[in-house]
Amino acid sequence: MRGRSALRAGAALLLLLALACLAAPGSLDPLAIDTARILEPPGPGHPLGTDGLGRDVLARLLHGGRRSLLAGAVATAVALLVGGLLGGLAGTLPGWPDRVLSRLAEIVYAFPALVAAMAILGLARPGGGTIGGAAIGLLVGLLAWPALFRYVRAEARRLREGDRLAAARAAGAGPLRTLLLHVLPSAILPALVPAAFLAAGAILVEAGLGFLGLGIHPPHPSWGGLLREAMEHVETAWWLVLFPGAALFLVVLGCHLVGEGLRARIGGEDIRA
Repeated sequence: MRGRSALRAGAALLLLLALACLAAPGSLDPLAIDTARILEPPGPGHPLGTDGLGRDVLARLLHGGRRSLLAGAVATAVALLVGGLLGGLAGTLPGWPDRVLSRLAEIVYAFPALVAAMAILGLARPGGGTIGGAAIGLLVGLLAWPALFRYVRAEARRLREGDRLAAARAAGAGPLRTLLLHVLPSAILPALVPAAFLAAGAILVEAGLGFLGLGIHPPHPSWGGLLREAMEHVETAWWLVLFPGAALFLVVLGCHLVGEGLRARIGGEDIRA
């Protein structure tokens, strides 16, 4: 599946998952405990079963999805904003600004996002405490922007030598106006391809942090947190692992389909290697 069909399929899958999480009825309480229905398999009343405290897995999956998807969306938006602005500046300002920003991007890029996020959260919250999906997304985005920086920088460098920017300068456009109106709208397009893959990676980082107990803390659900809780019953309650894992698989698949579709449409480079 490539091109427009991949883009449509991925977008439809992500939209369906987002709507399912956002439209979860209020009657599905992810924190409601029912000790009479502990570890019930999927069936009437609880379509996806219950966990070790009798809580409805469907309710926890949908409400946890809100936080996990929010983290991915915020991380992608922050990475596009920071990487786009700094990449545009580096590409349009030759000399020391380009060298300084490029070295900064290389330094940040050298640290794996999950490991760096673990270290930052461990140092910032020595006594524990909870953190929301938006905050995790912000942290991941600030660690992941170099992945988009080089795409915007390369396109901005190409545009810098073109007639369009020369005409804008001749018309009296200043550096900021040139960057915002004439460079970024075109230079950001190649970065949309890695941004789709980055969204998948950000959701996996959030899930990894939740699985390690460094993300959204119980009793509030997240997909990584659900997998962490499932480890206590992995041999007897298969549904506790299957459904959060399937949700993560589907959202990552959707992001990758969108990325593949965009790559075919705008000629972006595949960064997964």
